[in-house]
Amino acid sequence: MLLNSELKVIRWDYRMADNILEIKLQEDDDKLQKMLSSKGIEKRVILRTCNRLEIYFHDDAKFSENELENAELLKDEHAIRHLLRVSSGLESMSIGEQEILRQIKEAFDLAHKQGRTDKFLSMIFQKALKVGKEVRETTEISHGKVSIPSIMIEQIEKKGLLNSSTIGVIGTGKMAATVVKYLKKKPSVKITIYGRNEEAGSELSHLFKVNFKKTLDIGNIVEECHVIVTATSSKTPLITRELIEKIPRKLLFIDISNPKNIEESYSNPNVELINLEMANQILQENRKRKEKDIEVAETIIDRELRKIYSKLAEGEIEGYIASIYSRSKDILSDEIEKFSRAIENGTEEREALELLGNSIVNKVLAPETLTLKKMVREGKTESVREFLDSAMKFTDRELYSSSEDHKENQSQQVQNHQLYQKP
Repeated sequence: MLLNSELKVIRWDYRMADNILEIKLQEDDDKLQKMLSSKGIEKRVILRTCNRLEIYFHDDAKFSENELENAELLKDEHAIRHLLRVSSGLESMSIGEQEILRQIKEAFDLAHKQGRTDKFLSMIFQKALKVGKEVRETTEISHGKVSIPSIMIEQIEKKGLLNSSTIGVIGTGKMAATVVKYLKKKPSVKITIYGRNEEAGSELSHLFKVNFKKTLDIGNIVEECHVIVTATSSKTPLITRELIEKIPRKLLFIDISNPKNIEESYSNPNVELINLEMANQILQENRKRKEKDIEVAETIIDRELRKIYSKLAEGEIEGYIASIYSRSKDILSDEIEKFSRAIENGTEEREALELLGNSIVNKVLAPETLTLKKMVREGKTESVREFLDSAMKFTDRELYSSSEDHKENQSQQVQNHQLYQKP
């Protein structure tokens, strides 16, 4: 009965102050998985990106204040709406970004492969992917520069530094990888990745066919590059005011780190700095231009949210109906046995059939009859009358068709169950 399944999401994202997200992203994934399992949360999808960490589940679980420190907990409709907004790009730092749709699919696919999804989570996440795709096909929300790396690279291009320039990327994490991926679209650029993590750096070097140097000697990096992009999780600035003041030639710094990797208060006219705050101003301007697209996206989300709850309600009713049919079959089986014994004991066949029929009718209808009478006693006569008026209008043909539909639904449920059990 899917309606009894309440989606929940525990989330941290880029909007949170004091580097809360960065601290959570640095926590060991195995530790997080063990904590969730210890809470009895076996079915879950974990969405982890540069800008968010979100845990989707629907098991009942209690968390301590420490475990939920600085997190936001959303439930039911709020949780489902949030997921649809995330898939549509409305919750992204860059409105309408394409990358998040792939990240959601990968998060779900991984959870499914690990056996951590069920029918409910599958339905919700498939709907989220469908909504995200429809929003992008229906609107122009993803058109133009809508991600931090693409905006930064656009700024480099505007300054004429994408032709035959040497660009250094400091960092070996996800954001650094995204920057390199965008830069590789410009074939005339020479790219070098700098960092201390040799394994991660070598992996990026092999993946993107660029140079990697295991160093954070900023002085040497400054000498080698025309543009330097910092994308690390360092808690303290890598490039200080003192170092910047000594740079003797034109140099562009791009700082997409949070916290900032480059100190701002310098007076060297040779150096120009673009950081996240400046990029966010551009993003806000883009957002204003996309307001109509956002309204359309919200309309799509509202429509699909109603469909989800309609489907959940249908699932619950189907569950009740299946229970009624199952109980009726059990009654039928018991009464057939009684009928057989009565015939063996010499009861006339017609008399035995009448006893069989009366007993089946009484036992099958007893729960519903008692419930209707109880509703009348509770003052719900109008609801009872409405139900009975509707029920009595069905023809024999419609009732037969309903019975056949139920058989077909049972067969489909078996097939669905087998599908969801596949690894």
